[in-house]
Amino acid sequence: MMSAVLRNWLGCLALGSGLVHVALVIGSPPPVAAVLLVVGAAEFVWGAFTIARPTPPVPQLARTAAFAPVIGWALLLVIAGADSLGPLTSSTRLLPMLVASLFDLLVAGGLTVMLRRAAATPPSHRDAPVAPLTGRQITAVIIGALLLAAITAPALAATEAGQLAGTPGSSFTSAPGHDH
Repeated sequence: MMSAVLRNWLGCLALGSGLVHVALVIGSPPPVAAVLLVVGAAEFVWGAFTIARPTPPVPQLARTAAFAPVIGWALLLVIAGADSLGPLTSSTRLLPMLVASLFDLLVAGGLTVMLRRAAATPPSHRDAPVAPLTGRQITAVIIGALLLAAITAPALAATEAGQLAGTPGSSFTSAPGHDH
């Protein structure tokens, strides 16, 4: 049986990575934006199901898929060089892609740990009922979520979507300088 804390952390990491990838859609070239949107949406859906279910869906496939955005971004950096493809390779957009890549690598690592534990667990214990979270586990999940938010917020702010969001209290619909 998988640790409920690890499962929740994996789900939150996938949600964070998905949010960053979707935020990078704005300002990206259309083919790259389409890929980012699909990857971000898939991460978000997988993360939500991982939190909601006792075990993550398709863990082997998810582990392999977690490497895809990291490898794709690395290939863009190598092939295209810095500043040629906008927010994905620009030095000013380095933070969002680094954070999303870190989250994806942590998901892959966490799934590897989970799969190894599952392989070592005797079959008679694999279908054991899931116990409710203890106070200590809930505290660990909350701390993980707070750390994730503290890392994700600056990454989102560094995207073009984050820069377009403006300052609190400003309006998306009014002309610049006309906020009341």
